[in-house]
Amino acid sequence: MLPMTTGNIPDGGTLTDNFIYTILIVNNEKIMRMVARKQLARLQCRLLEASNGDDALALLDQEPVDLILSDWVMPGLDGPGLCEAIKQDERYRTIHFILMTELDHPTQIAEGLSRGADNFLSKTASGYEIVARVGAGLRARQLMLDLEKINRLLSQKQAELHSELRSASTFVRDLLPRKGEVVPGVHVEWEFLPSSHLGGDFFQVARWGDDHLGLMMLDMSGHGIGPALRAVALSLFFKEEHIQQMFPSYDPGEILTSLNKQYPMSDDGAYFTIWVGVWQSSTRLLRYATAGHPGAIVVKRDGPSVVLGGRSWPIGFSGDEVYGTDSVVLNPGDRMYLFSDGIYEVMNPQEEMWGRKRLQKAFEEFAGEPLQSGLSRIIEGSRTWNAQAGFEDDVALLGVEF
Repeated sequence: MLPMTTGNIPDGGTLTDNFIYTILIVNNEKIMRMVARKQLARLQCRLLEASNGDDALALLDQEPVDLILSDWVMPGLDGPGLCEAIKQDERYRTIHFILMTELDHPTQIAEGLSRGADNFLSKTASGYEIVARVGAGLRARQLMLDLEKINRLLSQKQAELHSELRSASTFVRDLLPRKGEVVPGVHVEWEFLPSSHLGGDFFQVARWGDDHLGLMMLDMSGHGIGPALRAVALSLFFKEEHIQQMFPSYDPGEILTSLNKQYPMSDDGAYFTIWVGVWQSSTRLLRYATAGHPGAIVVKRDGPSVVLGGRSWPIGFSGDEVYGTDSVVLNPGDRMYLFSDGIYEVMNPQEEMWGRKRLQKAFEEFAGEPLQSGLSRIIEGSRTWNAQAGFEDDVALLGVEF
């Protein structure tokens, strides 16, 4: 065995500092192994020997190998059989494999390639050609090693990113309204299914002063980290202290008009749709305004369901837009649903959208069930229409029972 020192690969490429390649010579003739060792000596690699394919496989369990130079015909496991066994083993498949043969026949070469050989050498090849082909094989092996290292680093970074995204997702969910009774006589439940760890949908239900309850549902264009961060930043706009200071009348249209001036469409085309409502507990009056959002749906206890919101521009589309405020009285037993378009913009196998009208019928159908159970049934209805393919967009669904 040659000294374990670093060296150069002829015809281009230098062995990595402090790294020694290992070459395994497999041949049942001892004299041929001796000749191969002498020819490969100038590579200054670590050289191992095996007399047949079976011995070579046993040695691989004990020694790391970068390249195998194997004879074709050997007793027991021959060269192609050894190559096939190595290429089918996850541990060894990136080892560069060179078959040596006496015949350069196309059918024989085709067989060797089909069984995994990376290169061929004739037994009559000169020492220069052998060294050159082995050197090229080691360069190819180094590329595979580099690729494996990069993949390991990518996997590590991906795991770290997933961990950070899970933490960020938990943080975002903690900002969502608490479930249950938020003020006396108002019960809230919700479902939130971002298409990735983080989504561009966001909603809030919070006290605004002693007699008002603010409600908001927004949908940022796109989904992922960027829209999620913009949505969380925008949530600060609806904090009670800010609303009381800037909009003492709690007028939803005034709020949206102000938002539209502050958040023009970004250079990369980012915008958002939003529905804002404020319910006054003493009068049971709900005032609301919408900007490009599909609106809210109220299922009345003693009448048909109604859609709260009409056609309007999303925030950022038109800087001069003035958003108006509408109102409706909500009586005991009424339910209101806020949602993003991801819940109904799902397609069945026939490429037909579930649509807002079917969603509205689902709200009516499950109005007699407990609020959370009804939301779960609606999510399942959307999944069923979509043949359980999963949601491509973020899904937010908020139910408010008065």
